[in-house]
Amino acid sequence: FIILKPSLHGGIAGCAEWVRLAEERQTGWWMTSALESSIGLNAIAQFSAEYPIDTHQGLGTGMIYTDNIASPLKVEKGHLKVDSQEIWDLSEF
Repeated sequence: FIILKPSLHGGIAGCAEWVRLAEERQTGWWMTSALESSIGLNAIAQFSAEYPIDTHQGLGTGMIYTDNIASPLKVEKGHLKVDSQEIWDLSEF
């Protein structure tokens, strides 16, 4: 297995290349964050959802921040979910 952090592996396009190379070599991969905010985690979650993966990915780290952007992303029983009743709070911007 290799651990991929899109923010450190060339962004979405660079990480997609890493995934392609890993799969070409029949090497498993696991996507995780590099302590991104909710916005970064959302981007990585959407990116990883493009692949037919059945293992947990490391995308719950943004919840450790006390000063993070409120988002509809929630971790429930080890799964990252979107709460459709909540919206992004971008009032700071």
